[in-house]
Amino acid sequence: MNIRAFFLTIALAAIFFIPQSQAQVAIKAGVNFASISESASLEEYESLKNNTVAGFQAGVSFDLGLSDMFTIQPELLFIQKGGKSTYILNEDNKFVSRLYYNYVEVPVLAKLKFYKEDGGGFYLLGGPFVGLAVSGKSRNTTTVLGVDNTDENEFNFDNDDEAERQRRTDWGVSFGGGVKFGHMFVDARYNLGINNLLDDDSNNQNDNKAYRRTRGIGLVLGYEF
Repeated sequence: MNIRAFFLTIALAAIFFIPQSQAQVAIKAGVNFASISESASLEEYESLKNNTVAGFQAGVSFDLGLSDMFTIQPELLFIQKGGKSTYILNEDNKFVSRLYYNYVEVPVLAKLKFYKEDGGGFYLLGGPFVGLAVSGKSRNTTTVLGVDNTDENEFNFDNDDEAERQRRTDWGVSFGGGVKFGHMFVDARYNLGINNLLDDDSNNQNDNKAYRRTRGIGLVLGYEF
């Protein structure tokens, strides 16, 4: 999916939910415990560890109110993704690589609501998302004989056919659920990135090239108007 398709998705979502007078608007903010599924030459070593990094997320959602139990919920989010990999010989000799991404993301989720008469209860949701990276960087720390050396590099995003560059567009699926009490709600979901951020062809699931895909567990607190 390219940048044009991303903005088309936003436009279609806006056309769909803006005319809905019964749509419930909510704002929310919280944390994304992000990780990366990645191939690398270091994977052959048993001491390679993949760890999460905590990022911020916030945005707005639109419950279209199609029925008391089922609805569609488009969202517009800012979300931080990334991950950390560590290769350790010992505490004085190790390599730590951290990846950071800032995305504008549009999930479009199907939502099942199990609410009581007072409007409280729990819900389940799931559906696709598409995101556009607005910035990103890598931070690598090499420790040799107890001495740290750190370097940072900004990602060069490009959706053209240059494989060494990062793919700007991410897409995948989100699923989870939450609890609503009054106007407040707590939401938890798992975000599974499918697009290979390192591959440059349109069908990037068909080969054994190096891959990098986003993962994340998000927890947010929100308020529905």
